[in-house]
Amino acid sequence: MSLDDLVDTESAPETVVVDCDLDAPPEKVWRALTQPELMAAWLAEGDIKPQVGHRFELKSEIGPVECEVLTADPKRELRLSWSERDEAGDLVDSEITFVLTPTIDGGTRLRLVHDGFVHAGFLVMAIGRIVPRKPVRRLEWVYAWAA
Repeated sequence: MSLDDLVDTESAPETVVVDCDLDAPPEKVWRALTQPELMAAWLAEGDIKPQVGHRFELKSEIGPVECEVLTADPKRELRLSWSERDEAGDLVDSEITFVLTPTIDGGTRLRLVHDGFVHAGFLVMAIGRIVPRKPVRRLEWVYAWAA
């Protein structure tokens, strides 16, 4: 499955949901989502803190993304406001939710929900780093949760 299979570039912004099973337990996945040095390994640099109301900027390859922590339920759910520019340069506000569910084998089912998805935006790259394109997951994500 490629990113082109996941992204509809023709219609208006919508909700995108990506589920993926990870071999790491929820506490390690939570750290990869909420510790700045680990998030930088798979997504982008930014001063994230898992505290409701915390504002930070992600320094993405295609421009800054302004974020605010809306929900921070350790090892369960992280919800962020997400503000970035679309291809036309217009500011688009959306929300990103990461839901972590423990699996019976000790891993984590990670559900990423992007409400108000920006088709050519920064999250397309993030999805590419989470969703395996080959049988082996991308190393950036594996290194982040292994810490």
